[in-house]
Amino acid sequence: MLSRNVYPQTRPGKWSVLLLLAVFSLLIVFALIVQSGQPFNLDTLFDNGWAAVVSILAIAAAFGAFIVGLYTIFRNHERSAAVFFTVSIGGLVALFVLMQLFL
Repeated sequence: MLSRNVYPQTRPGKWSVLLLLAVFSLLIVFALIVQSGQPFNLDTLFDNGWAAVVSILAIAAAFGAFIVGLYTIFRNHERSAAVFFTVSIGGLVALFVLMQLFL
């Protein structure tokens, strides 16, 4: 039977999971900012400064979680399910951003 930890054991693994939790909390803050009753005549995301800052921070945190997660998997041999989940979500965000930029 395969024995695998659910929670990370190394410090970078814990940082990776915390960054992913920061992504989800920033997305909740982003949704609250958008639904806060501001006028809806905004053409782009950057017309609403607070929403733009929070969304860019969420994307940066997702990239950070992906990079730190890969580091801790390959360098520290972390094998926890939470770190693999973090790397997969961060990789999907990175793929989405790259596809938006280049396609």
